[in-house]
Amino acid sequence: MAYHRTPGHRPDRRAFSAPVAAVAAALLIAAGCRLSHVPSGPAAPTRVVMGYYASWTRAGFDHTQVAFGNLTHIAHAFVWPDPSGNLVVPARFVYPELNAAAHASGVKMILSLGGSDHSAGFPGMTAASANRARFIGQVVDFCAANDYDGIDVNWEYVSNAEERESFVLFIEALGAALKSRTPPLLLTVAAPANNYWARWIDFERLLDDLDLIGLMTYDYHGAWSGHSGHNAPLYAWDGDRCGSVDGTLAYARGRRIPPGKLLVGIPFFGCSFDCGGFGEPFETSRHLSYSEIMGLPATEWALGWDANGRVPFLRRLDGTAIISFDDMRSASLKCQYVKDHQAAGVMIWELSQDARSGSPELLEVIGRSFGVR
Repeated sequence: MAYHRTPGHRPDRRAFSAPVAAVAAALLIAAGCRLSHVPSGPAAPTRVVMGYYASWTRAGFDHTQVAFGNLTHIAHAFVWPDPSGNLVVPARFVYPELNAAAHASGVKMILSLGGSDHSAGFPGMTAASANRARFIGQVVDFCAANDYDGIDVNWEYVSNAEERESFVLFIEALGAALKSRTPPLLLTVAAPANNYWARWIDFERLLDDLDLIGLMTYDYHGAWSGHSGHNAPLYAWDGDRCGSVDGTLAYARGRRIPPGKLLVGIPFFGCSFDCGGFGEPFETSRHLSYSEIMGLPATEWALGWDANGRVPFLRRLDGTAIISFDDMRSASLKCQYVKDHQAAGVMIWELSQDARSGSPELLEVIGRSFGVR
């Protein structure tokens, strides 16, 4: 799911307490989830845990490696529209074994549209009613034919007043089409982490149409930013004004988005910078998966902890590089933050990135935090 981009957010590749299981089940029923897929057995998480499954990772990370017990939803990324409103499905995207395994574990399968590399067709598709109708018809039929439980829209990014209005019309029509199904299908969106892009999304008009809003609370710094910094700090650090999870939640509250519709993004990746510290100029930056970061030799890297941002970092001993990422401790703190602020849950980009010694370390932390046993 895609990495989100703002000035300062320009990625180099494809953005409440539920004390008893009965409450969680009631919420799923209200959202139109297919409880017929829920088997007996260990408890599911008491909050939404939506992990993105990137179709291009299939060769090295197939359905047998997904820890379904720690998840409530999987967003299958990506298909997308062309400007005329035709659905584009890449080769080897259709994966019936993944959908079947998810449903056998009581996990909802959500079809994810767009992503940072495949959003160019959205403006043309949404601008004309005939194009919108064509695309909605094709994508809803695709969901029915391939056993999906809903749609996730990841347009990166709605970027002007005209597109803002077209997006509203598209989401309203798509939501109506999904809710007309029996059972109704879910509609979620991936949302930018700050006002630069989010100002073009009319949340106030769309709240009734959207079941969940996933906040892309990561990529606050990267190759596009003017200085090095944390990828996904929980709180602002050392006066940095590029954003934090807490800052994004405050923005969402200011936009009157109910916390019960919000998912906090947790990245299973980090960002490296070729400089000695944060807040410094740099030449190059790149994304690294959690498993890659944790595999770096301890003889060359020292682990640190930012008490303000509540996130870890690695600093190269020779002072030439620093890496910002999330680990088990920071993921646990973010899950507690979700509970403390009564958010709906978390979304994860992406599920193949945290495996270490055969165990999905970060996902297991999230599952335990939300009541998996």
